[in-house]
Amino acid sequence: MQAIGKRRWTIAGGRIPLESNGTEPEFTSRDEIAVLNCCDSPARLRIHIHYADRPAVGPYEVEVAARRVRRIRFNDLIFPEALPLHEDFGAVINADIPVVVQFTRLDSGTASRSAVATAAYAERNLQGSGR
Repeated sequence: MQAIGKRRWTIAGGRIPLESNGTEPEFTSRDEIAVLNCCDSPARLRIHIHYADRPAVGPYEVEVAARRVRRIRFNDLIFPEALPLHEDFGAVINADIPVVVQFTRLDSGTASRSAVATAAYAERNLQGSGR
């Protein structure tokens, strides 16, 4: 199958909500990405987290199987360190093959839960690799 997507994606507005309301894990407040890999080989991701007032952390290494989609909760990234709740962060996601990344936040801190989703920013490949 033809590669679809980009190799580098960024998210500027991460912030894992502090409060949750409802059963776990389905209603745990969270920021997450959905990664679509349309290639015939697994995609290896390296995620770096950037903060406003301290050094970047990473890489967090994640694999997405060939021709699959995988949801990755930022809440679940624990090595090299867990992400703090209710703190602004940005993420840079580098993949060894082209993938598509969508960013989602579920804030269940109140009974009227809210969710928002958007495509992450895909860096334009200046040298023609990775479409």
